[in-house]
Amino acid sequence: NAVTGLGFQPDLIWGFTRDGSQSKRMVDSTRGGSSRVHSDSSNAATTGTAVISSFDSDGFTANGGQFNNDSGKACGAWCWRANGGTTSSNTNGSITSTVQANQAAGFSIITYTGTGSNATIGHGLSSAPDFFMTKDRGRAENWAVYHSSRGATKYLTLNTNSSENANSNRWNDTEPTSTVFSLGTNDNVNGSSATYVAYAWHNVDGYSRFGGYTGNGNAKGPFVYTGFRPRMLFIKQVDSTSNWNVFDTARDTKNFVSKHMAWDNSAI
Repeated sequence: NAVTGLGFQPDLIWGFTRDGSQSKRMVDSTRGGSSRVHSDSSNAATTGTAVISSFDSDGFTANGGQFNNDSGKACGAWCWRANGGTTSSNTNGSITSTVQANQAAGFSIITYTGTGSNATIGHGLSSAPDFFMTKDRGRAENWAVYHSSRGATKYLTLNTNSSENANSNRWNDTEPTSTVFSLGTNDNVNGSSATYVAYAWHNVDGYSRFGGYTGNGNAKGPFVYTGFRPRMLFIKQVDSTSNWNVFDTARDTKNFVSKHMAWDNSAI
């Protein structure tokens, strides 16, 4: 099933089913169309039959019924372009990484092998990431998430609704720079000889924005300035348990926006 009309060749496809409970799955052109990780699961990457048979100039082709192509079901995907599938070796960090970066859009895909010791990873972007997440590809380990509004002494977990935690063994209590981000020794991010994939973004004026705000509990909540009309918005309460709620203008084309789903569970 060729999905067209995207307007660019995607390198990260974060797919979902809109009318049934299925894991939200992530495929990228660095790892290839046969490897997928799930934002709502700690499981290792699933490999085998290619679920994305091609990353196309105007979209992608889903293979069979295994990824965004179940017969008769409404599906969707959030997509980003990195570097058209072309990767390069990055030696800026103490661990050599493989990077596919779109510096103009502030997005990169990074793969690396852990050492079990405090380390740094080159991310290939032109500015320090404001948001990145990393996943052990070969073992059942939780996702670990950095957000610039919370800082490097804290981390979030993508596949659960848990509140933020503080532990230096995720980001080594060290803020990312324009060339690298830091890793501690926890198996979520840097187990010895374990293989990882990471996705990183930074703020780009008029295009993307990461930040924080304090809720007021009112029907009309606080105004959050982004500088543009977002096409996708995700919100996570950090001081209590709360889903990673995501909204977009493809499913809700007009205000008010009410359709939402959660990155951390399989519900629609």
